[in-house]
Amino acid sequence: MVLVTQLLAVALTIAQASAIRPREPRGSPNRTPSYAYRTMNDHALNMPEPTGAPDFANRAKGLDAPYLTVKVSNAFGYDLPISYNSNAGSPTIAGNPGAGIIANTQNTALAFPRDFAGAIFIGKTYDPANSKIEVSFSAPQNYRPGLDVSYADGYGVPITCSCSGIPVTGCNIPLFRTGRTCANQGPGDRVTCYNPQKTVPDGPADYFFQPCQGAAYTYPNDHTANAFGKCDSGDIQCCVGVGCPSPSQQQGKHDLLQMLGYANETEIPAGLA
Repeated sequence: MVLVTQLLAVALTIAQASAIRPREPRGSPNRTPSYAYRTMNDHALNMPEPTGAPDFANRAKGLDAPYLTVKVSNAFGYDLPISYNSNAGSPTIAGNPGAGIIANTQNTALAFPRDFAGAIFIGKTYDPANSKIEVSFSAPQNYRPGLDVSYADGYGVPITCSCSGIPVTGCNIPLFRTGRTCANQGPGDRVTCYNPQKTVPDGPADYFFQPCQGAAYTYPNDHTANAFGKCDSGDIQCCVGVGCPSPSQQQGKHDLLQMLGYANETEIPAGLA
């Protein structure tokens, strides 16, 4: 009963604090989008004002916590679609959030109950082959958090994740800007690149995805990207954008910035992917 009460409290906090907007019917987000809530009868409702980030300091963390909280920040440059799934037999995220829009410069907090395994999808559309954050919090792992950033299905935007302030997984290299050709590009220009190595367990990484090999999953067994054992504190922050902190296993980015003609990260334009 205590666990149920705690989860309900978390769900209420997230519902109040999240910067997630409901999903648009179709299409990619614009740089100056206009969104409205819609009911079952398609009646538009007024958008609420964004609220601040949730208070992480007063929440239980670590291996004994009833849930694992992951904070996701959008530093990409404009609003982005976000959606979720849970594996078969897994409980849903607290509050059962649906697909929506995470506003630029905003963040949201997601509470994953014990025995959860699934993913957060973020991209320029709701394509399920987009970049994703994979999360697990289950008994076979003794409730040690499992975390990784994966481009094994495809890539849309750069994502990295940190634990206790230390980058541990992901890749902030804008793959569409490296001069490498995407072998199987989805609809639109530089929206989603489908990974041709998604069914090749031991790789190697496809040429387009190669700069992120070992930092984010670029094929199914690219396990250097796995951050299991590095997030036992339960303090997890994920960031979307090229300016996000990169893990030590990521290949260098400064040469890439120079190749693109930028002296440093502050010169990078919004929406670079």
